[in-house]
Amino acid sequence: MAYITLKDTLIIGFAQALAVIPGISRSGSTITAGLALGLTRDTAARFSFLLGTPIIAGAGVKKLLDIARAGITAEQIGLLIAGFLSAAVVGYFCIRVLLAYLRKGKTYIFVGYRWAMALLVVILLLIRG
Repeated sequence: MAYITLKDTLIIGFAQALAVIPGISRSGSTITAGLALGLTRDTAARFSFLLGTPIIAGAGVKKLLDIARAGITAEQIGLLIAGFLSAAVVGYFCIRVLLAYLRKGKTYIFVGYRWAMALLVVILLLIRG
């Protein structure tokens, strides 16, 4: 893995903040910033996933607290655990596949997808407007 400086982490962190804008992908913005800084695709993607971990963990803890306050049955606890475990396993393998792809493949497919989705959102907003 390439060495990431404090300056790199700050720039990538600011790129992550762009994801509060609807239609901006958190992982896409952080990976793009990492690539612009000269990181390898693998390093940029790994750092992006690591950067997302506290956000995802915090959202999970908040949701668990909300569920606990609302009350939960024993059956629902079992379903919650099954859902958590299946999401963790599938997420792990999806990240492995994506990282393997990024080591060899091009990112153009993701860029094209994001531009197509952005265009669709703009068209839908103009139609609704």
